[in-house]
Amino acid sequence: SESKEIEIDDKNTKIAMDDGILASGRAAALELLKEMKAADEPEYIEVEAPTYGEKNANGGSAMKPLPESNNEKLQSKSDAPDQLTSNNQSSDEFFNTPSRKSHCMTISLVPPPSATRAWEQLTAVRKECKDPGFYRWPPHANILYPFLEPVYNEGDSDDGKKESKDVQLSRFRNEMAMHLKKAAQQCKPFDLTIDSFGTFGGKQRGVLWAYPKSKYTQESSDDQDADQEPLIRLHGLLEQHFPMCKDQRKGGAFHPHMTVSHYENNDNALAAKKGVESGWKLVSFHVPEIYLLQRKGDDGQFKIAATIPLGNTASGEEVLLHDPPIAFPAMPDVEEEWVLEERMAMKKRRKNGFKRRRRRRGGGSNDGHSSEESQKERNS
Repeated sequence: SESKEIEIDDKNTKIAMDDGILASGRAAALELLKEMKAADEPEYIEVEAPTYGEKNANGGSAMKPLPESNNEKLQSKSDAPDQLTSNNQSSDEFFNTPSRKSHCMTISLVPPPSATRAWEQLTAVRKECKDPGFYRWPPHANILYPFLEPVYNEGDSDDGKKESKDVQLSRFRNEMAMHLKKAAQQCKPFDLTIDSFGTFGGKQRGVLWAYPKSKYTQESSDDQDADQEPLIRLHGLLEQHFPMCKDQRKGGAFHPHMTVSHYENNDNALAAKKGVESGWKLVSFHVPEIYLLQRKGDDGQFKIAATIPLGNTASGEEVLLHDPPIAFPAMPDVEEEWVLEERMAMKKRRKNGFKRRRRRRGGGSNDGHSSEESQKERNS
């Protein structure tokens, strides 16, 4: 086959390499990059797309945009591997403040605390199915996950003055709040019904999920809004303002789902599905708001960092910041022993699956594997 000469700049030498070797090397590099990306995914991230057959009483501070003079577009530094890079579009069109995606942040639909029946039924079925995420996650449908956290500039700003982290964090929060509000106010509040379940996975993993079917209330529906389910439309609106957060539609489309539990394989998930369906009673609730959720630490529980009202309300409600984040009233205060055992068992299955994939693809050094696994532990 045809060979090519590769010039090594620092030694001024040339090495002849066969096309087949070059292609093999490129393929191996791509596989390694995929493995590194998979190792960085958190314990509960759901990247496979399933297929389908009141205002908070705890208070908070309204997040209003900074004055225009203090709301200048910032340029991200491209040498940070996970950092987002700005482009030439206006910062009014999409969120453009230095940031990076974090699996400790998510924009999610969660039944509001007033939807007590939905909370009771979903909590009961997750407990029955021994959900490993029972303590860390509320019943939810991720809309943008992972979401964003700030990247701080340790040097001087454009005017030569060094800004404190508090100032940078304030700018980040105000910019984020402005774009969350712009997106959410274009989607009216809607109703959501849970009356069907599905699974996805294979021989090494199974997930049981509930389908959150959404629709506008009759009095608020119109021809434009009737084209698609409001939750799917809401995802599109949010993604327009946060175009870097596309992980929830890796399969090409957004498929909303609420995870019920995880299993060793899809056969076990299917068996659990039959049991759940036999006793499930349809439940519906109104969705006036969605939430920015945040957790702290590997074992932390996702709590409400911001309440995001839907629709262009007459009262002009702002995105409500909760600092520190607050827990949903119906969430457990501690992680019970059975939950920890299920979570550790799932983590072990994920590690074993990673090792099997490595062996099938030729493996690698033990040191490299250990480093990647450590990164995965930090993200889980």
